[in-house]
Amino acid sequence: MEIKHITSDSLRRLLSLTEKKELLIKAVTDVENEIASALKGAGTAAAKAVNAVTPFAPVKKAKPAKKSKASKPAKAGRSGGLKDQILALLDSAGAEGLRVKHIAEKLGVKAANVSVWFSTTGKKITTKVEPGRYAKKGAAKSAAPAAKVTVAPVKAAASAKPAKKKKRNLSPEVRAKLASAMKARWAAKKMGKPAAAAKASKAKKRK
Repeated sequence: MEIKHITSDSLRRLLSLTEKKELLIKAVTDVENEIASALKGAGTAAAKAVNAVTPFAPVKKAKPAKKSKASKPAKAGRSGGLKDQILALLDSAGAEGLRVKHIAEKLGVKAANVSVWFSTTGKKITTKVEPGRYAKKGAAKSAAPAAKVTVAPVKAAASAKPAKKKKRNLSPEVRAKLASAMKARWAAKKMGKPAAAAKASKAKKRK
């Protein structure tokens, strides 16, 4: 319909229809709001009822973390595990080697399993030192014991030089007495020698 053909009656009718449409839209909006509030109230009431029955929600137990494969020690039963462990022990033992029983106790396995390994897989890389004792091929021998150091005996204290006697400080009077005494001794000795010689010559003549 063109604008020039629109009459006042048609305009009035359009306005009334538009007003009715707006009223209907408003009514629909109000109904939707009421429905939403009703649903919200019902949900809150249901949640309160559930909380009243079970005040605490059950807590799920956390699963233990799985251990990584790298952190697990190599088991003796696995391929290559027993070999690596035995060779590590033989490397530390050197050319002397270790007994089968000792290796089994260290690794926590049966001695029969260790014996079977030496007779099969380890036959080419180990050598038998003695019955029940094995060493790794090419293992270095232990270092020779250190030579004994001989210590020269300490010389006796008698060989040491005697300590020098301290000189006494004598007074002049004492020194004069000592000198006169020494002269008297020498004079007595000189007088005694000719007398002894005369007695000896007289004894010879009597014979």
